[in-house]
This record gives sequence, structure tokens and C-alpha cells, in this order.
Amino acid sequence: MTDELKEIETPQWMLDLFKSIDDLDTSATSGFRIFADDIVLQFGPKTTHGLENVKKFFVELDAPFITKHVPKRVFQCGKAYFMQGGASLRKKDDPPEKSFEAAPLFNLLWFNDDGKVTRYVVDFPPEAAKAGGL
Repeated sequence: MTDELKEIETPQWMLDLFKSIDDLDTSATSGFRIFADDIVLQFGPKTTHGLENVKKFFVELDAPFITKHVPKRVFQCGKAYFMQGGASLRKKDDPPEKSFEAAPLFNLLWFNDDGKVTRYVVDFPPEAAKAGGL
């Protein structure tokens, strides 16, 4: 592994994770399978510990919304991955013109030696946090 930051194509595991978050799919075969059982999620101002709690967090957070994550650029540095992109969100009962963007959206994921994400940090602009109820 190198400690140089290099831009890479969006890995399939990351696309699978975002699809699972968008679809609220927390099944054993979903994109959440990339997470270690002892994962720590730092999502804006909130911290959540453990795989099952992280799944519950995303379901509670995204259940009221129709969400679509869009990775723009992905970088790797050793066992860490950094995604710069965005997410389009709309409350399920709102018309499409009420959609709002969480952009720029930043995701930082650290892997352990077993190939699982042990730390996941997500941050976004304050106005997106306010619109999303955080």
C-alpha cells in the first residue's frame, strides 16, 4: 500500500453501498456488507457505533426521503478512501421541484486489515444539514 493520495475510479463496493443507502436495503447481501461489525460512523454532528446501529441510523435518516447519491471523484490513500460528490434528496411527499442538494458531500472511509470499513466519516454543508433535519 502506498501513502500517496491518488484519484481512482469509483469502486463497485462504494456504488453498492450508496445504492443500499438510497434503497434502504440493509440485508446481509447489501452494500452494508463492506462494514466491520465494530464500525464507527461520524455523520455530521452525530456518532453511531456498531453495524446494526449504523444500519438503523441510515434507515431512520433516509426513510422520509427519496435519496440519490452521486460520487464525482474518488481518491485512495493506503487503506483510506475519500469520495467527493453529492446527494439529491426530496421528502417522499414533496413534488420533484422541492428536491435539495447535499453538495459538496464528503465521505471518508477507512478499511481494516480484513478488508472491512471500520470508520466512516460523512460531512456536508450546514444548509444541507438543516434541510435534512440534522
